[in-house]
Amino acid sequence: MSELISLGEGSGGRLTADLVASVIKNFAACDGQKGGCEDCTFIEGNLAVTTDGFTVSPRFFPGGDMGHLAVCGATNDLAVRGVRPQWLTLGMIIEEGLPRAELLRLVRSAARQCEVLGATLAAGDTKVVPHGACEGAFFNVTALGHAVTPRPLGMNRLRPGDALILSTTPGRHGAVIAALRYGLDRGGLESDCAALWPLLEPLLSLEGLRCMRDCTRGGLGTVLCEWAEAAGLGMEIEEERLAFHPSVAAICDILGFDPLYLASEGCALIACAPAETGNALARLRRHPLGRDAALIGTVTAEHAGLVGMKTRLGGSRIVDMPVGEILPRIC
Repeated sequence: MSELISLGEGSGGRLTADLVASVIKNFAACDGQKGGCEDCTFIEGNLAVTTDGFTVSPRFFPGGDMGHLAVCGATNDLAVRGVRPQWLTLGMIIEEGLPRAELLRLVRSAARQCEVLGATLAAGDTKVVPHGACEGAFFNVTALGHAVTPRPLGMNRLRPGDALILSTTPGRHGAVIAALRYGLDRGGLESDCAALWPLLEPLLSLEGLRCMRDCTRGGLGTVLCEWAEAAGLGMEIEEERLAFHPSVAAICDILGFDPLYLASEGCALIACAPAETGNALARLRRHPLGRDAALIGTVTAEHAGLVGMKTRLGGSRIVDMPVGEILPRIC
C-alpha cells in the first residue's frame, strides 16, 4: 500500500472500503461497525444520522448543481433506511475569489430542496481558504431524522429468493459529469440527481421490504458487491433486464467505462420478499422518479459473497467491486 493517498481511495469501491476501515479502527468508541456498510447509523432509538462531503466538478451541471446534490445526496442516505429527513447541517469551505453570486445560487438551490423535503437547517459552518487551497467551494451536509419503520432496514434482512429491483435507469449522473469533463455530446442527457424520500416512502409499509441503497459512488455494481459480501449471500442479475439510457451507453462506449459502475444520484436498489415484487414495482411506478422501475435479479444462497450477471448471450460473468477510480469528483 502506498504511503500517499490516491484518487482511487475516493471511488467508493474496494480502496475506499480499505481506507475507511483503516480510519475507523482508530476510534475505540466508534459505532461505525454497528451499522456495517449501511448508509446511515442509528444513534439513539429510531434517530439516525449520516454525513456526506460534496466536491463535484463542475459545480453546475444539467439536472442539478452542488447545492441541490448536497441535500439530495445526504438525505437519500437516510431515506434508503426508512428514515424521514428532518434536520440538516451545512458546512462550507469556500475559496477566496469565488463569486458571491455563485455561492448564493448554490445555497438557494440547497434551501429549495430542504423546503421540498420539509427539512430544517439546524446548524452550519463557514470557512474561507486562500485562493488555490480548494477549487471554488466544497460542501458537507449532515442529515438526521427518525425512522418510520418498526425496525431498521438493512442488509442483515436479506434472504435467498429476495427480488432485486432498480428504481430507474442507472448511471445518468456519472455519464453527464463525464460528458462535461471530456467535452462529449450528451444527447440531451441530464443527471438523475433527486431526493428519493418521496419515491421510497410508499414502500415502507411493505412487510417484505428488506433493504435499499442509493447507487452513488461506484454505481450499481458496487452496491451489489457490498450487499453480497456483507450478507454472505449471492446476487444474480440479468443483463437483459438492465436498461441504460442510450446516451449513457454511448458515453461509456466512447470512454471505455462500464455503466454498472457509473454513479447515480436518484436511483435506488431495493430488495424485497418475492411475494412483494408486484406491489413494490406498482408503487414505484406511480411516482415520476420510478416510472422505469424494473426487476433486475434475485438474491441466492449460491456463490456466497459474489455477484453474477447473466449476459444477453446466455453466458455469465462476475461483477466485482471496482479497485481504481474511473471518474473522480462526481459528488
